[in-house]
Amino acid sequence: MQVICTVALMLMRPPLIWLALLATLTPACHAQDDHSLYFGRGGTVSVEHPALPAPDAGLTVACWFRSSARLRKPVRLISCWAQRAKDPDPGRFFLGLTSTNRLGLGLRNAAGKEVLLTSAATWRDGRWHHAAGTWDGMAMVVYLDGKELARKELAEFGPLRESALPLVLGPYNAAKVRNPVLFEGYIADVALWNRALSAEDMAGSLISEPGEGEPGLLAYYPLRAQAPRDLVEDESGAGNQGRLSPELARVGWARTRARKDRNEDGPGLDFFCFDLSDVLTGDGRRIFVSHQDRAGVLWQDRRSGEISVTWIDSSLRSYRTIGLSVAEDAVLAAGTTDEKGNIYYLAIQEAPRSRPAGFEVVATLSKVAADGKALVERELDVSKSGLNIFSFSSRVLSSGNLRHSKGILGLILPRTMHRSSDGLRHQGAIAVTFSAKDLSRLSNLGQTSGHSKANFLTVSAKGSFLGLDLGDNYPRGVHLHEFTRGERHSRLVFTFKTAHSTRPRNGSPVYDEISQGGKTFYKNSNDNSVYTELGGLVENRSSYTIVFSTDQSLDGRVLDNSRAFRGCQDPRNLALVQVVKNFQRARRGSEISDAIMVDLPRKVQAETGGYYDFGGRWHKQRVVGVTWLTRYESGEAAHAPQLLPRDDGTILLVWEKTGQDASLRAMVIEPDGE
Repeated sequence: MQVICTVALMLMRPPLIWLALLATLTPACHAQDDHSLYFGRGGTVSVEHPALPAPDAGLTVACWFRSSARLRKPVRLISCWAQRAKDPDPGRFFLGLTSTNRLGLGLRNAAGKEVLLTSAATWRDGRWHHAAGTWDGMAMVVYLDGKELARKELAEFGPLRESALPLVLGPYNAAKVRNPVLFEGYIADVALWNRALSAEDMAGSLISEPGEGEPGLLAYYPLRAQAPRDLVEDESGAGNQGRLSPELARVGWARTRARKDRNEDGPGLDFFCFDLSDVLTGDGRRIFVSHQDRAGVLWQDRRSGEISVTWIDSSLRSYRTIGLSVAEDAVLAAGTTDEKGNIYYLAIQEAPRSRPAGFEVVATLSKVAADGKALVERELDVSKSGLNIFSFSSRVLSSGNLRHSKGILGLILPRTMHRSSDGLRHQGAIAVTFSAKDLSRLSNLGQTSGHSKANFLTVSAKGSFLGLDLGDNYPRGVHLHEFTRGERHSRLVFTFKTAHSTRPRNGSPVYDEISQGGKTFYKNSNDNSVYTELGGLVENRSSYTIVFSTDQSLDGRVLDNSRAFRGCQDPRNLALVQVVKNFQRARRGSEISDAIMVDLPRKVQAETGGYYDFGGRWHKQRVVGVTWLTRYESGEAAHAPQLLPRDDGTILLVWEKTGQDASLRAMVIEPDGE
């Protein structure tokens, strides 16, 4: 299933994509394993043939709710009730909330008489609360969080009315209503009994969930699911499923704080999901694009080779997919949009398996309007004297990144180059700029890293391009770049360990310092691993915040070459560095300079080390200025970290934790890196 998550662009396990659209956040963020139902964009759950108590039996209707904003209109949380009292079947009961912070239970008897019991109630937006109403044939009672709020004696009121109406969860609105009633919040654990629960029962319901076989339980709908779906199960054993209205099924599911965390301060983080399973197909590249209040996906179906853009309306209720032109056998390598909504994308031909001598792949840069109308198309020079593209990998993390700024396109492009003087075809990434008007090449700014494993590109406040490139070649590490139309500055901001040979190649001697535990290493390496995943870069007022995840040995080191081997279970933790904006003044190389980091303490804690290269030469390394954001155990890791700057200057960081308690997680980073 393809899913848009309204928080951050995330490269998860294929074929999932998560895109930045909306975020609801306060400082507390928790593990969220299930999806819950949010009713703020409309829709209901309807049980067409519910199990209801006999008219002369008791009744308890209960649920947990969590409001996200103050109510503006009364809402029904649970109802078997008609929109109009004059309907032939006006219904039997409802449980609801008012805009004046009152909790209400409504009943209708066999004679058609309606009675409403409300009581002032105190609930906090962002926290889970338990609401319940009961009827025992003599009195009706309302409860909030297990405490009785109000009671009304009605000795001659029963029995209740017979009704064939569905059981509706969420505020019901008639079709085409102009101002629909919405509940900006969540409903969960809806339960219905054919008896009036006691105050003692209510207190117990705050601790345990209803279970199959519980006396008098008629229905229990947790309204939680591991993945969005259009049906919810009745876990009472009665087996009456509830069906979500189309809009609720499409935009109502969210990963949010679990009910068990109800006592924590703040509502936590809400991930709203939009199902694109019927829109995006295949397993090709997906690129987030935007225009004004619209978000979109520039994507390729690798089965058909077609490239398309899908625009999603800001309410997440509709979308439009537009096909774009692409050459045969071409791979979507990079793409972006400008402020007018024009789409720019680079497609590079896949080289045939039986490649003829002298064959050159075709690389085409295209510009189209937001509606798909072709504007400009230009074939790029891929020769050795041009962009030097012998072939291009379609792997997502090693694909290119393209951005637009002030009429210029900036590109970081990893590719395999034509054969060099040493007889090898090396892989590396380059920075290139183009004119956004006619797509002509402005400058080839040279290599951003050798053996580029991943890259990131954004635009600074002054309009320059800011990039990260993850390279395993010399120098090894996370490269920071700033480039303009014709100038580039680059420095290493972090470096990592290296795996050494377990065989004495080129007569290399034993590497005694790291040989241990039955493993013998030699002073020779040709390591093509980077032990690191890029997160991103956010510009602050006077610095750049850079986040990545990387391996740490069990004692917290990152340059521990004895821990660089296949199957190593060292944790991969989230790390942050804050780099000065004039970073180009710091010295080059793999020994990270204090001068590149912001506000280091007087007695700086730096880690030093190094490695032996393929020729047995020693390369010094130094790591400094790292703030560790997680402390995971062996076998646990932070994967796919992503950054989203927020209007208040803080940064939302989202990642996928693996190992124990695997889940999607998030935190907020202050401008000073805290």
